[in-house]
Amino acid sequence: MAEGGGRERDVIIRELAVPFDQDEGDLAARVARLLSRPLSDVRRVEVRRRSLDARRGKPRWILALRVRLAPGAVALPPGAVVAPEPPLPLAPPMARKAWRVAVVGAGPAGLFAAERLLRAGLRVTLLERGRDIGERNRLVAGLMAQGRLDPECNFHFGLGGAGAYSDGKLFTRLDHPRVRAVLERWQALGAGSREEILVSAQPHVGTDRWPAALSRFRDELAAAGCDIRFGARVDGVRLAGGRLAALVLPGGEVECDAAVLAPGNSARELYPALLASGIAIQPKPIAVGVRVTHPQALIDRIQYGRFAGDPRLPPASYRLTGTFGGRGVYSFCMCPGGQVLPTPTEPEGLCTNGMSNSARDSTEANAALVAALMPSECGEGPLAVLEFQRRLEREAFRAGGGGYRAPAQRLCDFLAGRVSTGEMPCLYRPGIAASRVDRLLPGFLLEPLRSGLAAFGRRMRGWLSPEALALGLETRTSSPVRIVRDGSGSCPAARGLFPAGEGAGYAGGITSSAVDGIAAAESLIDWLNENG
Repeated sequence: MAEGGGRERDVIIRELAVPFDQDEGDLAARVARLLSRPLSDVRRVEVRRRSLDARRGKPRWILALRVRLAPGAVALPPGAVVAPEPPLPLAPPMARKAWRVAVVGAGPAGLFAAERLLRAGLRVTLLERGRDIGERNRLVAGLMAQGRLDPECNFHFGLGGAGAYSDGKLFTRLDHPRVRAVLERWQALGAGSREEILVSAQPHVGTDRWPAALSRFRDELAAAGCDIRFGARVDGVRLAGGRLAALVLPGGEVECDAAVLAPGNSARELYPALLASGIAIQPKPIAVGVRVTHPQALIDRIQYGRFAGDPRLPPASYRLTGTFGGRGVYSFCMCPGGQVLPTPTEPEGLCTNGMSNSARDSTEANAALVAALMPSECGEGPLAVLEFQRRLEREAFRAGGGGYRAPAQRLCDFLAGRVSTGEMPCLYRPGIAASRVDRLLPGFLLEPLRSGLAAFGRRMRGWLSPEALALGLETRTSSPVRIVRDGSGSCPAARGLFPAGEGAGYAGGITSSAVDGIAAAESLIDWLNENG
């Protein structure tokens, strides 16, 4: 199809493959050849998206480009389209009065909600159960070094929420116009470069960069007038005539006209209190399994073949998925060059998660390997899935011998059902203990996981290496509940209370949680303008 006219035009080229070891400095010449135009007609080339394809043969960068062309007709090749005009920005709602509002939780949903409410002219109090990032760093270091857990501030609770100590994956499958705005905000906060945050198909911040970005976010909220309170656990709500009147804390109440409730997916003590106030909660499907570790060099060899070790290639990752015995089994939150972390929030319970720094330069790769779990398999009641998680975590703690050591088993032994012997090198702290990890899972989850392991081992030759370990357990892949909200975004039985983010059951990950936090804030503003 030929497109043209009397003015410069922007064209989107959705896919241009460039071998990983070739210089990208000649992109304009590549585009000119692709479009059969003189090089002088290519006025500008902007890389909009970059992903690595290592599936077959030599790895290639797959680029999506925005190209500005000189006036004139051009025959567009397959996969290229004329760039649409950018949409006009929507004017966000503004509050008619300076009402008092609160935000519960300083994770991505809560931070972005608080920012949006402040911009609308509201008086905002941000309540966070855990501590500011400096104190939080000290406490999680104590957990890893001495096995000392603070139930109020750990890898889940504190500034930034659970995402502060993940590897900072910003990738989301959510198709929403706010996604770009969220990514641009993280870039502006110093989380990474344009290439790392806006161009990469798998945007990644790294655990080491989050503290500075979160501190900057906190400071900007405070400068805008946000009253930020750490060590402020919300234990419930007080209602008046079916409307939110106050948030209940251990030392008193915070009265407010409305609130965004973004407590994170581990606010286990809060859910029963909400139920007691008549707020509807539903159990939600989750996924449960183990955290798998490999030497990163092994994953590089599997994925890159003879090109492994080339410094121009990033540490290799993988994604595995299949259905076994009618149950979905898949890898989750793969962290190249990272480390497994202890992420419990309750004494004598253990769960794990993965992280990696921005350079992804450790010797160990890790990923969760999980099987889908339905609420009907966990028992009756809205908190049945949560209680199922809790039982598994207590078993994992006992299997590790206490002190938050992780029970560990070679992956091949997990598959075969035998105890592992000999040294098992692993970066997990405060340490691992040889154990029958396979016995920690019920059979209806274990057997599909074993089938998945065998199939994935055939798919990735060498993945079932004796060097690969299974650590127990991975239980908090997502929230076990959903706090019901109506068409206005509010709780039907607690008007003015707006659940948001992963802990409310409406998001999964940093970016989708931030997007949902913004949406909840705007719903709150609209509601106050109509009902305040």
